[in-house]
Amino acid sequence: MNDNPVKSLIEELGAHLSQKEHSDVILNNGNGKQFLIAPSEFQEIKPITSHRKMAFVDGGDGPLEETPNFLITINRVYFSLFQGKKRIKPKANPRVQFFSYVLSKICTEDGKKKVSYDTRLFPHNPEDKKYLPSESDLTSKTESTSILQGAKLNSLGRRFAEWQLAIHVVENELNQGDMIVMDGSLQTGFKNEVKYSTRLYELAQKKGVIVCGLAKTSRLITESGDPLLARISEIAEEVPFGKWHIKIADEVSADDRGFMMVVKFHPKSRFVFRFEILREQFYKMSPEELNSVLESLAENSQDVAMMGYPYGAIDADRFAQVRMDELGMYKGFILAEQLRRPEWKKLQKYAASLAAHDALNGVTS
Repeated sequence: MNDNPVKSLIEELGAHLSQKEHSDVILNNGNGKQFLIAPSEFQEIKPITSHRKMAFVDGGDGPLEETPNFLITINRVYFSLFQGKKRIKPKANPRVQFFSYVLSKICTEDGKKKVSYDTRLFPHNPEDKKYLPSESDLTSKTESTSILQGAKLNSLGRRFAEWQLAIHVVENELNQGDMIVMDGSLQTGFKNEVKYSTRLYELAQKKGVIVCGLAKTSRLITESGDPLLARISEIAEEVPFGKWHIKIADEVSADDRGFMMVVKFHPKSRFVFRFEILREQFYKMSPEELNSVLESLAENSQDVAMMGYPYGAIDADRFAQVRMDELGMYKGFILAEQLRRPEWKKLQKYAASLAAHDALNGVTS
């Protein structure tokens, strides 16, 4: 009998992974064209004289109270403005904060029991209301019986608010030739989300503002099952230039409007990123325009904190994040308000039904 199962596991898995034939195109579930990933396909990102103005949009959220039938969340969305390495002061307040609750109700439709989720939003300041999505777009129904699947519903209000803030930024902060960079891909996952993304894309195209998506991580794989970004890094070792882009696919999935590339923004960077440009805009671009979009981002990607990742995106992430210590503070506010109201004494029992797990974690970790 084998004494060391971990050793056997790693040996066997290593053998399987290293014997595989590579198929260097993306595994695709869209209808678009895929491009071969080979050293000859990499294009250098070349220096330019003037950089484009860029807005970076990001969001963060944190759960303040979670029970099987309601969820209270704090949400933040933020944008930063840069031109090359230079920060630009925005006209409007760049950070929007709001609280939300999602409430589940059971209803019967065509003799079937369904769970509906209603979301309500409470902006920190009344003037922030215009940056928030409409509550009616955030309702959803499901036949699933396990109520409130945490993280997905958690980020619903925040995700829609990111689109809504981006629309505001394109409208008021950017002009023709400028860029807006969304956090993640240009993919929409939630019902009604398309309504907001489409509004952004139409407005941006009308104004000549370029819509991009930059994803920090990627679960995409090649047709032979290799992690896409790792495989591209490996192939790139044979490429003579330090900053580059390579085309991957013109449609990765049906709900993604971006033309997808992988980029490396700094010669010394260990990172490569999935990067998208709104398809209709990408196809109208000359190679010089595309280079100017990418070099504007590369110029912004020289911060030692994360070499090769745009500082504007690091900045947006930092100001949109909800930190653990803040969560504790806001949970305190929520609890204090609840204790002042007699109806919440009874409701506290509901919250306790999920708290045992957290208490156990506290004891055992």
